[in-house]
Amino acid sequence: MKKFFAASIVVTGLLVSSASADHLKDSLNTMLNKKDDTPAMVDLSRMGMSKPKSVKARTRSSRAVVATVNRHKIIKRDADAYLSKRTNGQVKNFDLLPNKQRLRLIEEMSVADVASDLAKKELTAQEKTGVLTRVWMQKKAAKVKVTDADLQALYAKMKQRALASKSSKPIPEFSAIKNRMKMQMTEKVIIGKLMQGVDINVINANMIAGSIGDIYISIQDANTALNTISKGKATWDAISDTDRKNLLKMIAPSKLIEASLKKDLTKREKSRALTNYWMETKILKTKVSDKELKRAYSKIEKASKKAKSKKKLPPYSRLKQTLKMQIAKEKVIADIMKNANVKLK
Repeated sequence: MKKFFAASIVVTGLLVSSASADHLKDSLNTMLNKKDDTPAMVDLSRMGMSKPKSVKARTRSSRAVVATVNRHKIIKRDADAYLSKRTNGQVKNFDLLPNKQRLRLIEEMSVADVASDLAKKELTAQEKTGVLTRVWMQKKAAKVKVTDADLQALYAKMKQRALASKSSKPIPEFSAIKNRMKMQMTEKVIIGKLMQGVDINVINANMIAGSIGDIYISIQDANTALNTISKGKATWDAISDTDRKNLLKMIAPSKLIEASLKKDLTKREKSRALTNYWMETKILKTKVSDKELKRAYSKIEKASKKAKSKKKLPPYSRLKQTLKMQIAKEKVIADIMKNANVKLK
């Protein structure tokens, strides 16, 4: 399974395409920077609209649907909250925006929803399980405490075993393997709790290989696992009951985790994890030319000079990878929103 969403790409990064965001921000800033003696009203006449300045703009209930994006409904309360966040609290009423700005704001808001729909549709069952398993493990690991004393004790045992076996391989320094040992100990604690009190039985009847707690494993699934473990050299029918039970014990953790994550992860956590993974996969596959990268860096240089920034701009070689990821993300977002059905209400 591909590496789950790099730390540099976070959920909030899905919400805004830099190109559309900058355009919207400029437009909103223009409105905000104009002098207005009545904060609850917008000077529509200065935005090229014919409505008189003294007439208050129409506003709707916080529960009103202000737009639809594919099958998703956007309610005014959420649009207001997002607008307030984008303008640092200076504009809080979605209905006070011109239609063009409303449309851009809704497009920004809906990127995550559109990407989530595509992720659910395009990711394989195996990819989904792998992504959610990792999220589940991370969530459980956050609750497991492994102290330095625990790690030092484990390291001492490892050294003793190595000396007893007269191993010729040098033992790595504690600092070099500390993090790996912590991960292994954490995983052992999690799996230990998961397996506690779980009965594992061989059934071998009616196409059922056996049971792991209240989970039934088909002979087909058992053969799939056995084929991987034995590299195609063994089948369920050809192994003993002892080996069958050992096989069920080996696959038990993954089956128990798969059952647990369905109830332990919220709908939002699942959606976010799958969306992030899908986005990362798309971004990594998107091509960005050197010409595009240099053009983007040139714009940053010009903006830095114009702002007379005292902070030295990092060289192109240092920013190249960051720019590549950002441009690729913008391309992916533009592509998925191109076919989105966005309608203002």
